[in-house]
Amino acid sequence: GETTSHRHRAPRLREGAGAPMAGDVGETLRVGIIITAWMVISISLIMYNKWLLSFAHFGFPFALTSLHQLFAAAMSHAVCGLGYQTPPKLTFDQVVHLICPIAVCSSLSLALSNQAMVYISVPFMQMLKAAIPTFSFLIGVSIGIEMFAWRLLGVVIWIGGGVALASYGAIDFVLHGFIIALVGLLVEAARLVLSQRLLQGQDIKFNAITGIYYQAPICFLALFVPFAFFELHDASVVMLRIPGHLIANACIAASLNVSAFMVLKETSAVTYGICGQIKDWLNILVAVPVFGSSLSAIQLFGYSLAVVGVFYYKRLRTQIAKEQADAERARQERDEDSSVASLLAKRGAA
Repeated sequence: GETTSHRHRAPRLREGAGAPMAGDVGETLRVGIIITAWMVISISLIMYNKWLLSFAHFGFPFALTSLHQLFAAAMSHAVCGLGYQTPPKLTFDQVVHLICPIAVCSSLSLALSNQAMVYISVPFMQMLKAAIPTFSFLIGVSIGIEMFAWRLLGVVIWIGGGVALASYGAIDFVLHGFIIALVGLLVEAARLVLSQRLLQGQDIKFNAITGIYYQAPICFLALFVPFAFFELHDASVVMLRIPGHLIANACIAASLNVSAFMVLKETSAVTYGICGQIKDWLNILVAVPVFGSSLSAIQLFGYSLAVVGVFYYKRLRTQIAKEQADAERARQERDEDSSVASLLAKRGAA
């Protein structure tokens, strides 16, 4: 049947040779549109956040971030409730011990990043984000879920040096904004490490939507407490003045989660990471004319070093993981050969 099937398809391929190519072009165009939409939404949200926090005098990061999480929770529960996604079934104990730490780190990371953007520029914030692999590596090694290798440590130092150089060259450097940003990035690195441990250590499958289904409500509660204590009185007055902007901003934040899910579904984690680096560069290029941010040559050189280091770090991690897998496979084969030889020797002796 397979031979006959190939025989019937061959003439069609010759008669309409352009059809498969047209299909490939159409598919590539569709994926390209999805990636472009994700980048535009992400960049728009960052610019919108910066405008609200620094220029619209809405300096309330807990209020803004909790609103994002409220809309994200509503979106994810609506998608799952309508049957488009099915979240994994978790026990209360799993939610408390596995999801809550990740959700708390996520909420703190978002709030601190937004707080830092009140004081530092968008380009500088994007440059600092290149330090996340450095923090993730150090935290992962310290708790035993990340493989240690001197080569990786060398690349991590390289990335850190590039970020330090970019920080040194910052024209609009504000110390307390810089410290808040670093703490936020450190918490974000901890979130990534905890997420890695969850996905590697448990037989639970999440994607961008089903992960938000569990995390966003917890994030909202974690952010609402400091919002109620520190921002509620002053923020409520301003929120009533610009409700349209806040709702639009929260809708963009919720749509970002959907677009990120679509990109991951249509491409791969590697493509997503590469597109993320391109998006960070675009953020910097867009923010300079939009907000009149200033960049020095030292900043650009340091950030370029860090970005190259991030790409090399990811490639090196993949290479080392492959080497370790090959070594483990070879060891298993040697053990099997040794067992067979031992068994044959016993039979021969008998």
